[in-house]
Amino acid sequence: MPVIVYRVQTDSHRDTILDGIGAQLRGGRWNVRGRPLVYTATTPELCFLEYMVHLEGTPLADLPPLILCEIEIPDKSITWLNATDLPSGWNNPQITPAGLPQFMESQFREHGTLGVALPSAVVPLSPSRNVLIDPLHPLKGQCRIVRIEPYPIDPRLPTATLPA
Repeated sequence: MPVIVYRVQTDSHRDTILDGIGAQLRGGRWNVRGRPLVYTATTPELCFLEYMVHLEGTPLADLPPLILCEIEIPDKSITWLNATDLPSGWNNPQITPAGLPQFMESQFREHGTLGVALPSAVVPLSPSRNVLIDPLHPLKGQCRIVRIEPYPIDPRLPTATLPA
């Protein structure tokens, strides 16, 4: 049975959902700049929280239209990791410890896997998982975008900006 994951992103990039271009251009917690990676999650809620932590103070009302992408991934193509499998400091919200992208590269190589599922640094105690998809893997062609819907943002949600 295929695994379903979700991705929240801007509508303007709907043609590149599975390409990992944003992560390639900017780098991320689990990838170096220049390495494409598709960040998804097992629930829409976790996707949105992960998206929100990268807004850098942008009010939610000022965001461009967002979409929710539901993606089907081939069964048994994901390696599932627990917090105890991850390097020390992986969930530090202030800084990304050195070596996390290299750790993730080693996971993709070691397991020969399309995706790696791991706990969220934003909500580490949640049973939901982030699923990182390697767009360079041969099984990427077997991923299927099941649906794309506009992702409305409840206007009651604040954009939290904490003092430095």
